[in-house]
Amino acid sequence: MKKSSVKEHKAKELDLLPVMSLFSILVTIVITMASFEKLGILELWLPERSQAMTSQSEDQDLGLLNLAVVITDNSITVGASNGFQPAVYYQEEVQYRSRSDQNVFRKIYVKGEKVYSSTDKKLMGLNEKELIFLNVVVKKDSSDPGTYLFAAQDHEGEPLMDTSGNWYKDIPPVGAPYRAVGDETILHMNEATRVTCKIDKLSAYYEVARVLEKVHKMYSRLSPLPTDVDDIVILAGEDVIYDKIIQMMDAAKAAGYDRVALSLMGGAT
Repeated sequence: MKKSSVKEHKAKELDLLPVMSLFSILVTIVITMASFEKLGILELWLPERSQAMTSQSEDQDLGLLNLAVVITDNSITVGASNGFQPAVYYQEEVQYRSRSDQNVFRKIYVKGEKVYSSTDKKLMGLNEKELIFLNVVVKKDSSDPGTYLFAAQDHEGEPLMDTSGNWYKDIPPVGAPYRAVGDETILHMNEATRVTCKIDKLSAYYEVARVLEKVHKMYSRLSPLPTDVDDIVILAGEDVIYDKIIQMMDAAKAAGYDRVALSLMGGAT
């Protein structure tokens, strides 16, 4: 039998190097254009249903503090069984980062207003909101436009307090004692730290944390100690965005409250 004259051909191996090089370049480009969100884990607790069904006399237990933080679209108020603190008014300011040219700019938030980049005039989308600031505004009443409250801050934007628990309005001189809200460690200003400090708008989260810290210290000295001295409930309106709630939870934790509950105003917990 004649042997076949057809020659056997071995399959050539594919050269994947050009394709791999192309994907390496594409991955690098995608990473540089991507934006990343900071993730955190917070321990939460919700009141048990049996607690909501207790009698009126039990709800009025004088041994309970019943501390709550009420967040609306323009103010934050701290309250307890014996009354409320003055409201902390704020003005919302949004920092945008344009995906088209990486331009970063800030804009006072106005509900329903369309925001355009200051460079290429491109309409900003929700995913181009990088940071949300709540700047404290001092008002006589809710109708007063108010003025910004400024405070001395370190290079990380942490406002500085004196030993009495008040914000430094000017950068402390060398040797002056200072600390951060939620941290009892007393530091003393030195020249190296002082040159990195600045005067900037005070965040409402820090101001509320300062108030909560004072309340926590005051009630922690009571005898008998309230059973819910480390508990706090955050009450938010339906139009309050998630970011504000998370930031307020961080402020409550920094002020010494270990158990944080969430509740919707006008709705069920």
